[in-house]
Amino acid sequence: MINIEDFEKLPTREKIIRVSANIIVKEGLKKFTAKNVADRLGITDAAIFKHFSSMDDIILEIIEKYISECSKSAEEALRKGESVKEKLEHVLRAHIKVLEETRGAVPVLCFEFSRADEKKFHEILQKFLNSYKERISKLVKEGQDEGCIRPELDPEDTAMLFIGLIQAKVFAYIMSSKEGPIVEDPDIFISEVFYGIMNS
Repeated sequence: MINIEDFEKLPTREKIIRVSANIIVKEGLKKFTAKNVADRLGITDAAIFKHFSSMDDIILEIIEKYISECSKSAEEALRKGESVKEKLEHVLRAHIKVLEETRGAVPVLCFEFSRADEKKFHEILQKFLNSYKERISKLVKEGQDEGCIRPELDPEDTAMLFIGLIQAKVFAYIMSSKEGPIVEDPDIFISEVFYGIMNS
């Protein structure tokens, strides 16, 4: 999480994204308005639209940042010559980092758009989930071939478990109304994930 001093150094566009993500997570899409974002930043509504053409563009930027970072980290992990466990850990750590930067907004948006008629966002998120699932599945299969991941696990189901556990972390965070990091101790979270899939 970024401190106030560092937040003030951010460009206005990035501040808008960060405040918007926080509103989406803490208050929901109904409270995600130009007025609410502007009020929290001490700027006018019109100032927001100097940086974004619409509120949907802010959502799109939040989603694209998340997708880009998660996809990039997954690709990097697949290319590295480390063990499967290290690759999966790298992917999870990068995912947690992006999750914190976006304050968990994308998992919330996934849930919101899965029930809405917002086709453009739904399609973008679905494409990302499928691509991410495919990459994680490859790693799981590689781990099964090497003997470090339990052979009876379905690689696609295991990949969805990764995504689902991160989603669950965000909802637990929202429901507890706590402040601070969503994943307080990434090492513990990662060890919990690995406990269920790794061979002993």
